[in-house]
Amino acid sequence: MTPAIRTVHWGTGAMGSHALRVAARTPGLAVAGVVSQRSAERAAAALAREAPGAVDSAVAGDDLAEVVARAGGADVVLLATHGHLVDLEAPLAAAFELGLRVVCIGEDAIYPQAVDAELAARLETLAKRRAVAMVGTGANPGYVMDYLPMVLTAVTTGWSSIRVRRASSLAPFGETVLRSMGVGLTPEQFAAAAERGEIDGHVGYDASVAFLAAGLGVSLEIVDNVCEPIVRDRPTELDGHSYPGGVVVGVEQRCRAVAATGQSVILEHPQRLGRLDGEEPLHDLIELDGGDLLRARISPALDGGVATVALMINLIPALMRAEPGIHTIASLPLTPFDAPEARGRVAAANI
Repeated sequence: MTPAIRTVHWGTGAMGSHALRVAARTPGLAVAGVVSQRSAERAAAALAREAPGAVDSAVAGDDLAEVVARAGGADVVLLATHGHLVDLEAPLAAAFELGLRVVCIGEDAIYPQAVDAELAARLETLAKRRAVAMVGTGANPGYVMDYLPMVLTAVTTGWSSIRVRRASSLAPFGETVLRSMGVGLTPEQFAAAAERGEIDGHVGYDASVAFLAAGLGVSLEIVDNVCEPIVRDRPTELDGHSYPGGVVVGVEQRCRAVAATGQSVILEHPQRLGRLDGEEPLHDLIELDGGDLLRARISPALDGGVATVALMINLIPALMRAEPGIHTIASLPLTPFDAPEARGRVAAANI
């Protein structure tokens, strides 16, 4: 029998805990440990809560090297801590130095060379020196606004414009993400926070546009990037949280990039807490126009939490076989696990 792939889960927020829960019941994977930079107690709580059936050797702590040593070794880190590359450098380097492969859901990890070429080159050099591989992934960025339209261009004879609109829910995400969206603020507070640079919104446009450009063989420049609050007049009750009418429940973002050839890419991303009657249905829409219009629609929209975790888990087998270095989702096949008992990809029902 092929040995199980041993995973370490770094990050115990909404996405990190979700990935831990799925990995714990996925044949072919074995949870070796959990790391939380906030506290060893938080890591231990996540392990007990999300992976109660994990093997006895699974350990928890706030230091990656210590956790791996106490666990008796590991194969891959599922990194769910930060979104920005500058914050990801230290945890990625720590994992590489230990000879661990990494699946990362930080937005900048989708195509790091476009975010900071020098930093990405340092990580690439270290990964190759330690003979390990890393890939960034996620529902968006990483799949809906970049990988999917890239794939769809293969069935066209040319394109002049690409438009992607993802109307999605913020419900799967934790307080950190909601705070970055300004959820709960009044419109005036949102404007002031945005002025202070405290509203991140969706931070993956740079990576998505660069990833798309590389895959399509064009040079794209972002010429417009707008982030506006979504405010409901009615109260919002969702998963035990209550928000009065008149406060921000999400953001509407639009990004436009153009090529010297005149081709354009428009990415639209309204995301809000759930959906009330009369509001735009949740969906993912991709339109490619090159004379003949190709339109693909996913309805309802991909659940950001389910899709992100599924991608994290399903990329592990390919990552284990990948050449050392920094990869993208486009350079790694989504293949089944090697273990005989893992017949196919992780079932959506298990997520």
